[in-house]
Amino acid sequence: MKTISLEVDDRIYSQVISFLRLLPEDCCHVFDDEDNLSPDESSAVKAIQARLEAGDESEFVDWDDIKETF
Repeated sequence: MKTISLEVDDRIYSQVISFLRLLPEDCCHVFDDEDNLSPDESSAVKAIQARLEAGDESEFVDWDDIKETF
């Protein structure tokens, strides 16, 4: 599985979460509130955030490559 970190405006947060919850549970796990995460889930999220803050985007697809396919 791949992980997506997404920041959204407070005004649309609930709509985004509602949309993501429509996706099949066997294909998507939504971490919507760090207070409700297990210790392992919280550690995974923090590790991903640290990598992103350090500029490591190696797991992510290059958006320019995706745009070229359209």
